[in-house]
Amino acid sequence: MQHDGGSAPGTLDGSLARITALLRELIELTGHDVDDVPVLELQFGDILTRTASHALDRNYLVITVMLPKCGDGGGPVPQRRDMEFLWDADDGRHIGLRMVPIGSLPDERSVMDAILETSDMAAAWTTERRRRS
Repeated sequence: MQHDGGSAPGTLDGSLARITALLRELIELTGHDVDDVPVLELQFGDILTRTASHALDRNYLVITVMLPKCGDGGGPVPQRRDMEFLWDADDGRHIGLRMVPIGSLPDERSVMDAILETSDMAAAWTTERRRRS
């Protein structure tokens, strides 16, 4: 018997509720407490990612990256088309923000891939920025 694509293990239905439930499950796996608004924190080398669900006109998975402190945020911040970078003067670091439409995430693996891809994009951006300095 074949599984219906919507009922296969790990399949997401494009809903904000299912993404939020997945984030809660992943947070529990990390051993952290789940707050009212689940935020999954994962460290990749010197880049910290924070992932949460967010509802606007459409539903999004919001992935924020905290780049290493650098103290040199006075210059222009190069942008990417698919990710926004901001300077946090209070913390002395750049922060990246990427919003991924929930409907583009067909399964649990794609959520983890989006988080890893965002971390990789931020690392590449940091390397490029340092090269230009």
